[in-house]
Amino acid sequence: MSVMKTALSFLLFCWACTLQAQPYAYITNQGDNSVSVIDTEIDKVIKTIKVGNKPAGVVVSNDSKRVYISNPESQDISVIETESLSVIKIIKVGGGPLAIAISPDDKSVYVADWYEDNIYIIDTNTLTVKTKINVGDSPSGLATDPNGLFLYVANRDDNTIMIIDLIDNTVVNTITVGKAPFGITVDAFKKQLYSANVQSGDVSVVDLNQQKTIKNIKVGDFPYAVAIDDKNNRLFVTNQRSSSVSVIDRAVMETVKEIEVGEYPEGISLHPDKNRLYVANWFDNMMSVIDIDTLKIIDEIETGDGCRAYGRFISSQ
Repeated sequence: MSVMKTALSFLLFCWACTLQAQPYAYITNQGDNSVSVIDTEIDKVIKTIKVGNKPAGVVVSNDSKRVYISNPESQDISVIETESLSVIKIIKVGGGPLAIAISPDDKSVYVADWYEDNIYIIDTNTLTVKTKINVGDSPSGLATDPNGLFLYVANRDDNTIMIIDLIDNTVVNTITVGKAPFGITVDAFKKQLYSANVQSGDVSVVDLNQQKTIKNIKVGDFPYAVAIDDKNNRLFVTNQRSSSVSVIDRAVMETVKEIEVGEYPEGISLHPDKNRLYVANWFDNMMSVIDIDTLKIIDEIETGDGCRAYGRFISSQ
């Protein structure tokens, strides 16, 4: 009987751990200096965490143990521990930190400073800035190479993407894209980078082998961020002034559908189950949840004031 009780207790423990391991979404609310934590199992906000002034950027670590938030107006990074859902550290950095990314091994966090034209690199063991790299005018977007070899930087006012070699932290190439690139993302399998170009209303497709732009795809008005749907070979792009999400078929490199969402959508992330897409609508203070198969909105989640969620905001577990 004791063996059976022990086995049952173990099963119940494993079941409880499974319940606790559901992915969370961490949504920056610029209007009320907070982060809304959404349990994606029930699509509800379960906690609101106070952070720095005017939070915008967000990245969840690959092991899902920490979340890093950029606060442009207080010029710092809030570090959230996911187990306790509390801020454990505030790191002063630059003059206007915005975009934020993390290395595949979770050892370095990269922060783009909009005003100082620098990339700051934070050591996640010491939670201190270890170096900075000068880049182009108004760096606005960051993406990391899955192998940890390169960092890609979108320079909004230079209309370029810079490639930084992370072995010696030097710029090794600069690629011209559309006008005012902002959110960028990398497909390691296809060896392509996608850049949402705010002022030219298109997405640049950069061939990383050739290191040049091979296509500009028209989307909505003021495209902001891009998410990749590997399962269906598509891209999803938030269009701020169109209040929509463009769906791009990567086989033909054309926009095939526009999905109406809330007002002024910005951050966008695919759920780890690859069946749902989450979109932050800045002016509506809510998230739109889109079914990947039907391309229809299946839920709307109220957040804090001015949700932006710029970056990878859903945990992997």
